[in-house]
Amino acid sequence: MQAMASSVNQEATEPTQGGSEWNLWLEFINRATREWASAHDWEELVKIFPPSVTSATQATVALPQDFEKLSEDVVLYDGNTTSGTAFPEVPINTTGLYNETDKYVSVMGNQSDGMNLIFHPATLSSGASILIRYYSAVTSLASPSQIPMVPDPEFVIDRATAFIFEGRSDTRFQQHEAKARERLLLMVENSELEKFSSYSNPQNVITTLRKRGFRMGRD
Repeated sequence: MQAMASSVNQEATEPTQGGSEWNLWLEFINRATREWASAHDWEELVKIFPPSVTSATQATVALPQDFEKLSEDVVLYDGNTTSGTAFPEVPINTTGLYNETDKYVSVMGNQSDGMNLIFHPATLSSGASILIRYYSAVTSLASPSQIPMVPDPEFVIDRATAFIFEGRSDTRFQQHEAKARERLLLMVENSELEKFSSYSNPQNVITTLRKRGFRMGRD
């Protein structure tokens, strides 16, 4: 808020907390955060959901309210294998292309009524564990003690400031919007590089064959 005020009001004093201007600026900050969240598959938004199977005939698992999409295969731990059984995601409208014994999951539902994960085959073992990694929806900020999930806070400042200037029909919004766009593209690039540029354990580019356990030239 102080950084935004330094550009908007030419003073490093944020609006009075709880006032109309404070609430408006807070909404702009949340809009900037949502814009960041929808621009890329950020690792910051990945969560783990570990539901348990409570019935021998259970085939549907209710997903968390903040579920957006799966980040990798769903893994079922039912005691058959120590590493678990992977269930890849299959679009619900293409399930007719698979056999009755094929293992896969499909996502059904919507954000209003809730999302569900449908397992195939339909019968799961009671007491089995499931590991679901998913991209979550970003949480809106409500108080000064909360911290945005955006890696570069300057993006939030520039984007929210652009919203303020745009609302005031101030042409300076274009400058701040351009700065925010550049910061967003840089964050996307850094997010991709982080997957392979670890100093402690550098990683090569992961292909779909490697994810399935195949080694080129050996398998």
